[in-house]
Parts: sequence; C-alpha cells; structure tokens
Amino acid sequence: MNKFAIALCAALFLAHAGSAQPVRVEAVEVELVARDDAAVPGATTQIGLRIRHDPEWHSYWRTPGDSGLPTELKLTLPEGWSAGEIAWPAPQRVFIGPLANYGYGGETLLRVPLTVPASQVAGTTARLSGKAQWLMCREVCIPGEAVLTLELPVREKAAPGRHLALFERAERETPKPGMTLRAGRSGSRVTLAFERENASSAEFFPYREAWLDAPAPQALFRDKAEKSRWWLELSVYDSVDDAALAKAGFTGEPLGVLVLDGQAHEVSAKLEGAALAGGQLIASAKRDESAAKSFFSPGTASRLLSGAGAAFSPGAGGSSAASPGAGGSATLTLAFALVFALIGGLLLNLMPCVFPVIGLKVLAFARHAGALRVDAQRGALAFAAGVLASFTLLAAALLGLRAAGEAVGWGFQLQSPVFVAAMALLFVAIALNFAGVYEVGLRMTRLGAVESAAVERHPLLGSFGAGVLAVLVATPCSAPFMGSALGYTLGRPAPEVFAVFAALALGMSIPYLALGYFPGALRWLPRPGRWMESFKQFLAFPMLLTVAWLMWVLGLQAGVDAVLAVSAGAVLIALAAWLYGRFVQAGPKSHRWLAGVLAASSLAAGLWVGLPGPASSPAQGASSGASASSGPDASQASGWEPWSEAAISTALGAQRAVFVDFTAAWCVSCQVNKALVLEREPVVGQMQRRGVLRLRADWTNRDPEITAALARHGRNGVPLYLLYLPGEAVPRVLPEILTSGIVLDALSAMR
Repeated sequence: MNKFAIALCAALFLAHAGSAQPVRVEAVEVELVARDDAAVPGATTQIGLRIRHDPEWHSYWRTPGDSGLPTELKLTLPEGWSAGEIAWPAPQRVFIGPLANYGYGGETLLRVPLTVPASQVAGTTARLSGKAQWLMCREVCIPGEAVLTLELPVREKAAPGRHLALFERAERETPKPGMTLRAGRSGSRVTLAFERENASSAEFFPYREAWLDAPAPQALFRDKAEKSRWWLELSVYDSVDDAALAKAGFTGEPLGVLVLDGQAHEVSAKLEGAALAGGQLIASAKRDESAAKSFFSPGTASRLLSGAGAAFSPGAGGSSAASPGAGGSATLTLAFALVFALIGGLLLNLMPCVFPVIGLKVLAFARHAGALRVDAQRGALAFAAGVLASFTLLAAALLGLRAAGEAVGWGFQLQSPVFVAAMALLFVAIALNFAGVYEVGLRMTRLGAVESAAVERHPLLGSFGAGVLAVLVATPCSAPFMGSALGYTLGRPAPEVFAVFAALALGMSIPYLALGYFPGALRWLPRPGRWMESFKQFLAFPMLLTVAWLMWVLGLQAGVDAVLAVSAGAVLIALAAWLYGRFVQAGPKSHRWLAGVLAASSLAAGLWVGLPGPASSPAQGASSGASASSGPDASQASGWEPWSEAAISTALGAQRAVFVDFTAAWCVSCQVNKALVLEREPVVGQMQRRGVLRLRADWTNRDPEITAALARHGRNGVPLYLLYLPGEAVPRVLPEILTSGIVLDALSAMR
C-alpha cells in the first residue's frame, strides 16, 4: 500500500512538472508552461506564455495594428540561465469598427527559448518566474498583468511534457524565415511578388506601423502570362513616400509576415520599380461586412451613449459599455465624436466653473438689447471666434506635448502651479475691475463704464476676449459627452483632433450665436439700466471665490509657501489696481505720471512675487493617492485609498467590488460630485455595507500612470467613475455628472 501511494504521488508530480497553476485576469487566463518535463544541463529547452481568451476577446501581436499594445513577458531566471526573444505565431486581422488590429483569439502560445547552463546540477528544481503584461480587447480594452511562476525539474534526460502539442502547434504557426519578395509601388498601391506553382489565399502583417492601411483589402493576383508569378496587392497611406517605405523595411531586411495558404513566412523585400497590374484576381482578404454591420447595430448607439456618460444602463453581462481603451477609438467614429463634442460644448455652459463669466455674457447681451441687429450678430461672432481660437490653441498644445512624448489630457494646463497662480492673479485683477476699483478701456469684460476712444474703434475686441476668458475658466470642467469626445482624440491624426475641438467650440458658442442672430430672444433680458452696475459689482464675489479655489489647488500642488507668495502678489496687484483707478484714471493730471509709475512697479512686483518658478515641485503627498479634497490623510480617513491597478486586481480576486474616482483638485465637476454625492449618505453607507473598496486616482499633479489609465478607458480628462464588480469582465462607467440615484442604481447590481 505504501509503495502504491508513493508511486501515485510520483506520477502526479511528473504529470504536473513543468507547469504551474494558471492565473485568470478578467477575460484572459495565462500560464507559464514548458515544452519538456525537465531541463537538461548544457542543453536548450522552451517555455511559453500560454494565453487563453474568452470568446470574442483578443490580445495583440508584436505589431498591434491601428491600435493596441503588444504582449510583454519579462523573465526572472536562475543564475546562468538565459532566454531568447519571443517567437510570435502569425496573427489574425481583427476588425473593430473602421480599424484593423493584429492579434490572437482563442488559445495561443508565445514561445521563448531557454539555455540551461552546464553547471546546473541535475536532481534540483529550477524556479522560473515572469511578469506578463497584455491588453485584452473586445468592444472595450482592459490591461492585464500577472506574475507567473514555473517549477522545472533538472535531470540528465528530458521527455516531452504535457503541453507538447501546444508547442508544436505554435511552432507550425511561427513564420519560417528566408522568403524574399519583389516589391513595387504605384501611388497608394504596393505589390509583393513571388514565384509559386499554386496559391489560394494570402495575407500580410507588417513588422512596422504607420505605412500600411491595415483595414484595406489585400488582393492576391496571378500573372495571366507567367502562371508561376503571383503578387499580393496592398494599400498604403497617401502620405507615405518611398523614404518612409524604406524606413518600414523595404531595404531587404525582415519586412513582416506573409501567410500563404495557411503557412506563415517571414519575408523581406526591396522596392524596385512600379507596382504590378493586370493580373487575374484569385482571392481577397478583407473585413467581414456582416460583422461590421453587427458592430453598428442599434445596441451600439446605446453603448456609445452610456460610454459618453449620458445615462447608466447595464448592458449584457451586467456591464455597461466601458469606454474604449488603447484601441478604443474603434468604438467611436469621427462622426459620433463630433456630435458628442457639439453636445458636450453646449452643456459646458451649464457647468459650475463657467459661472463667473456667465454674467459677462448676460451684461453684453443686455447692452445689445436696444442696439442694431448687426451689432449683436457681430458681437456673437466675435465671442464665438474667441472660443474657437482658445480651443484651437488648446488642441495645438495637446498635439505639441504629445509629439514631445508627454502624456497630457483635458485641463492639463491646470497641472502646472505656474498656470494656476497666473489664473488666480488674473482673476483678482478682474474681480477688482468688477468691484469698481478701476476701469479698463479694453473691452475684454465689456464692463468698463468709461470707454476709451481707441476701444470704441474696436468694439468687437471685448466679445472676443470674453470668449477667451470663458474657455479659460471652462477647462477645469468636463461636461456629459465630453469625456468620450475628448477620449476619441487619443492617438488620432491632427486634423481629427482639431475637428473635435472645433465642434466643442461651436457647441459652447451656440447659445450666444442664437441670441445674436435671433434678437427676439433678447426681449427676455431686462432693459439696460442701473441694475447693470450693481450686477457687475456682485460678480466680483464669485470671481474671488474662484480665486480661493485656485489657491487651494495651488496649495495641494506646491504647498503653503506658494499660497503665501501668491497671496502677497495678489495684495501688490490690488495696490496697483487701486493706484491706477484712484490716481491715474480719476486723479489730477499732475500726479498721473507718478501714480502710473508706482502702479506699474507694484504690478511688476506682484507678478514677480506671486508667480512660482518653473521648477516648483508638488507638495509632499499631494500627488498620487492624495485626496483631491484635503490631502492624503483626509482621503484615507474618509475611507478612500490610493488608486493602483494592483489594488483593483487584489480586491476583485477577493470577490470585492471596487469604485474608482479619477479626480483632480482643479476639476470643479469632480468637487461638486464629491460634495453632493460621493461623500454623503446614503452613498457612503451603501458602499460600506456592501464592502466596496473605494479608490481615488488624484490627477491634480501630472501623473503618467493615471494618464495612461484614463487613456485605456478612452478618456483624456477627469472626472471618470468606474465600478468594478466581481465576475464582470469590464468595469461599469458612470456619467461625468453624478446623482445619488445613479450611484445607488449601479451598486444595486451587486449580488
């Protein structure tokens, strides 16, 4: 009996040698496996990352295509062991909306060759570990990560392991090197020619991106005269010239993978002459149009609306459409993005951060109520031009920083303490103007009681300035639909980015264009009168409240010393404003030059004292993990913990739900949601009773990890609210503007 038990244990050990328990992350199961049942000293063997996807999910090849990220495996090996590069099986084209990606579905294996040192002692066990990272996508994309281990016995001889069939299949699917093609190019057509007796199908996958039109059909032709000559016709982007093709590999180096009649070949080619033409069409590798139509089914529209934050509605499988990830632009076309941007820009006028300048527009139109219609129209157009110019500059700044390798998003400028301090000082000056301490001839605010002759010659300058100011104070806010529209711009070409920002500008300008071109609506505004002066002075107080909020943001970013410096600078600027209003504008002419010099000196001193240096560092503890309300201590005291992907994975592994608040101190919408919903009963009590882990991702200061996480969910700004439920593959995305009912309805889905 004892002998039988020992033999049974030995058999079980050998059966499981060379493998470990698989790890499941969301829609993917991963495992580190070995080809053989043991490693032999001085010999080579193979291990592999086995990936098994849920139905309709995929991960990415070494070149992901139009979007996505390649899978990575970083191995930690015993001393003396060495590993080669991943042997990638040939991928498939995965069509999502208008895009095409290269990846794998079902079960696949990424093989890695291992060299075992001759000094490795037989009879021992080698412990191998690896950190795997991947992106899994269906209609949404979720990043995955796992640390895997493999216990591999070391013996004098090895036998095939239980995963041999998987390794053999992966080897058959791995491209065979050494096939040389002849390439030609004519306009947007590139042909890859080869000699072969027969062929029935062909498809090409490039090693380098940005030259091949990935979703375009790939047509296989046979020469009508020379029956052994075949070629595959590809489509390239119009902007790609011969120099770009040379950089892509058309110089005789490995160019990519050609799958010919199911057999994968690593091919090389040189660009020589024109593309071939006039052959007999044999086959065409292209998208399945029925699948494309199913993507744009009526359900897609509701999913896109849910992703836009317009409504929360759990979809199939108990999850709403999470926003697209790195490949997520596929779920939102340019047309949808433009519509969402238009609606989001319109709703931006209702956001609390825009309130300080609403009065500017009210007074401007009240002033126009009795004026000529053409003046109202010109003023509205000038305001819209100021809005458009500001949004265009923001788009250009985003593109410029992206080109420089920076990870930025909507409201990025408010992550700079210098910008926040400058905004605070500017708003102090505007508030003093509202209060009547001084008057400005420039019509930026259109509130000056005394207009200079120069400004009278340029009456539209004030409307343009009001549009610029409106955008300045609007950037801390994110309205419904804006999240998805701005998320679409991630990684998109510059013309599309500018188009989306222009749609935002148009949406924000629509109410004022309507008032300008339909003067009948002006009858609803009160007639010009003394009330305007009182209302103007009242507007100083919301402007000063905005200053207080900006100072709080600055304190979280750069500490109390920066707040003190800006406060002192604000006092000096106030002194300059008083000197200008009291002695330059209204004082005796004999004293104006002296008062002007003193005012200018005080203004310069205020700017010098108040603006922090470019090297200002964030306050200790004010970045990642800090609460956007009162710092990290207050965050944890109120039940919030710092966000991390590891914390989410750990909680879900323990069957615990997770609520993530992507926020920033400078995001007014975030603060309103926090004060009215997330920090109040019954939401707090319901989350505590259900054991929901509350994580806060604080984006007040620039944080590349949070920026990347936002991008994976198709966003480039805050707020973003995610609810992860155990057993659901994707998180539920809640709207940008929350109510207690929305959050409680989402929590009610917990079982």
